[in-house]
Parts: sequence; structure tokens; C-alpha cells
Amino acid sequence: MSIRKRPSKKAKNGYVYEVYFPYKQNGITERYSKSGFKTKKEAQEHEALTLASLKKNGSIKKEINKTLNEVFSEFVEIGSTNYQINTITTMKKNYEAHIKNKLGQLPINKIDYALLQKYFNSRADSSIGVNKNVKKVINCAMNYAIKANYITINPISLVDISGIDKTKDKEKILLNTEIDTIIEELNKTNDFTYQAYAIAIQIGRYTGLRISEVFALEKSDIDFENDTIDVNKKLIYQNLKKDQLYYTNQMKSKSSKAVIPLANILKNILVPWFNKNPYNAVVCDIEGNYIHPSCFNLQVKKICMRFNIYFHFHMLRHTFATTLATNNVDIKTTQELMRHSNFNTTMNIYTHINDTVKKKALNDVFNIKSVEKVSKTKQEFSKLS
Repeated sequence: MSIRKRPSKKAKNGYVYEVYFPYKQNGITERYSKSGFKTKKEAQEHEALTLASLKKNGSIKKEINKTLNEVFSEFVEIGSTNYQINTITTMKKNYEAHIKNKLGQLPINKIDYALLQKYFNSRADSSIGVNKNVKKVINCAMNYAIKANYITINPISLVDISGIDKTKDKEKILLNTEIDTIIEELNKTNDFTYQAYAIAIQIGRYTGLRISEVFALEKSDIDFENDTIDVNKKLIYQNLKKDQLYYTNQMKSKSSKAVIPLANILKNILVPWFNKNPYNAVVCDIEGNYIHPSCFNLQVKKICMRFNIYFHFHMLRHTFATTLATNNVDIKTTQELMRHSNFNTTMNIYTHINDTVKKKALNDVFNIKSVEKVSKTKQEFSKLS
């Protein structure tokens, strides 16, 4: 342990005191130094506090002036290697939209629980889904800051969030008549790209694949002889222009990459489409290029508005799962077909379906006709007695 004088032009007496000493952290020898103390006593007090912190926590928090903006940039560049490209793209988008101008200029070591809770309280009128994503982004930045030894605790873990629940719309299911109407309107145009839109919807309808997986499918992924679909890639499109789209083999989870069965009804739809479509991409425009999901959503929603149909591509996945559940397909098979990595995700679908069935059963039992039947039975019983 040592305290020494360091020359300083700013100091009145021409020098300041510096605290410096070596220490071990995680088996690695580090060196600590901090200068700028006007008196030796100040340096000694700082040294005592620093050593006490080292003894208690096993590490020393680095004195930094980095802002949250700088830390987040470091996280994206250095600490995000385990995240998928789409996930990082979404994080950056959320950071730019909701965090950068509100919290970004604050020093990372000045951001505490009270400040963050106040920030999220001000977002109570926002979507709960967006607020969860914003919290996730801040959490990632804070966890990186801990690993980089910028801070010692992550205050975001204590923060409660609220907001308006808008996720229920995506959990709704589409009626067969609604899907048929959309497809009929798309095919009616005789436009190749719009017919490709219809094919994408049919694939989502009968496989439950995610939009990024459907739009990345190639003809070689579909085996008509063995009736299988090889799901092995997804389209990267978020924050990209149409001519920048590309696919990656890095899937959402390990279970997302799988060979799934091809239903006969979908096979009968795809065979004539393959004959008409000269390109290798299953879903593409007239020039064989990838279709941007944003363009797809825009055009399909225009059609849906005319028929008062609420549509989101993920609803096809939920409709697929609901169809399996209501037709008594066992949970394990459904999990494999949906490629859920977590069994609880599949279980939640069945719980939701069972709750709906219970409500229907209750309403069926206690409808007006049932009440009239009970009343009539009671009258007949009275006559007998």
C-alpha cells in the first residue's frame, strides 16, 4: 500500500497525493491508482475506504465518468456476442427510441433505483411489452457495466414496471373464414408478389412457422417425397432496406432448427406454386428477391381493413397451436411441432384453451334453455308429488 506525491500544475503547492497499490481480483493481479487528493489525510481516508470495499466485495469499483450511451455502445460492440443479430437490432432500436435521449447522457455510476423507477413510472401509459423490452436493454447494459467493473450492483433488477397490455391482440386466433378471405383477395389480383403473400400465409397457417422462418424458406428445404420441411434459417430484416435482406442459420433457439412434417393440404398448395415460381426462394417477388416482411404486413393489412379483420402474422402461429390443442393433440407433440424450447410455453397455450373451454361449458349449461328445462322439470316433479 502506498501514497505518493504527484506533480500538478493546477495544485497551489505544485503537487497532489496519489493512492496506488497492487491487488488480486479473480486470480489476476491488478493495479489501483487514484490521484488528485489535496492532502495526505484525504489520500489515506480514500485508501482505507477502498481497501474496505476490496475486502468486503472482493473487487474494486473503477472510478469512471462513462455515460449510459457509452456503456451501451461498448455492450453492443464487446458484450453482445451471445445474442442473435435480430435481438441486437431490436435492442438498438429500443435504445434509440426510448433511452438515449432520456437517460443516455447520465454517468453510469449515477443511475440508481430511484431514478430508474421514476423513469418507468412516467412510462405507465406505454405498452407493457415495450416497457419490458426497454428494461431488458438497460439490464443488459448494466450487467455489462458490472462485468467491466464500472459498477458493483444492477439497480434495474429492483424496478417495477407497468403499462398497457397490447400483447393480447397477437394471442388472438384467426378464423378459417378470415384466412380464406385474405388469401382469396390476394390471389384475385393475379399479381405474382401478392400470390407469394398468400403462399406465406398458407405456410404459416399449416406449420406455425415464424415470419422470419417462412420468408427465408427455399425450395430445397421442402421435400415432397418424404413430406418434410427443413427449418434451418431465418430472414434478417429489421432496420434493413429491401436490397439489404439476408438470411442466417442462427435460429431463435436450438429447438427452432428442426425438420417438421409437411401436411398434405399444404403440399397440394405448394406443388402448383413451385411449378409457377421459377426461383429457388419459396416466398419472393417477381424478380426472385426476398420480400420485406414490412411490405407484406402493409399490403395485407390494407386488405384486412376492408373486411374488418385484425391480422398479425404471429396470429397464424397462435392459431396453429390452438388448432392442435382443441383437436386433442398431446402436449409433447404440440411442443415438437411448435419447436418450443420451453415446455411451459406450450403448457400455457393448453391452459388458455382449457380456460376457454371451461367458460363455454359453464355458459352452455346455464343458458336460457337450460334454465327453462330445469323449471319445466321442477313443474313436472311437483305434479307427481
